[in-house]
Amino acid sequence: MKPLHSMVLIAGLTAVLSGCAWQSPQSEVTGNLYSKVNMDAYPTSILAIDGEYTYYNPMTISPGRHVLRVQGLAPNWADAAKEFTLDVEPCKRYYIAGFRANPITRDWEPKVDVVMPISGCPPAGSSSSGGSRY
Repeated sequence: MKPLHSMVLIAGLTAVLSGCAWQSPQSEVTGNLYSKVNMDAYPTSILAIDGEYTYYNPMTISPGRHVLRVQGLAPNWADAAKEFTLDVEPCKRYYIAGFRANPITRDWEPKVDVVMPISGCPPAGSSSSGGSRY
């Protein structure tokens, strides 16, 4: 009876883990800071992508051109949401930061701070992969 029980457990575990696999080349976008060394960079919150509100961080995004609505998280940026266009490449994680010229001004611009490759992401030509998302 043990071998059958083990096979059922393995089949269930395989089904659960396959839900974590990349189905196509995807990318991610986050407002977290990658490095805390740059004193002019501030974390952001990605409010919406192409007009649809986001709830997760990092947020999975398909490759292509997207419009992001970004909220700066510095102390005096409470009402300063901005939009900018991002050309997303497959299998990349984009760290979006808010930059300002000096710490006194409220004027800031959202920019891509760092772009990192995502491990386990399938190549652009394949439609499915058994690899893990992380």
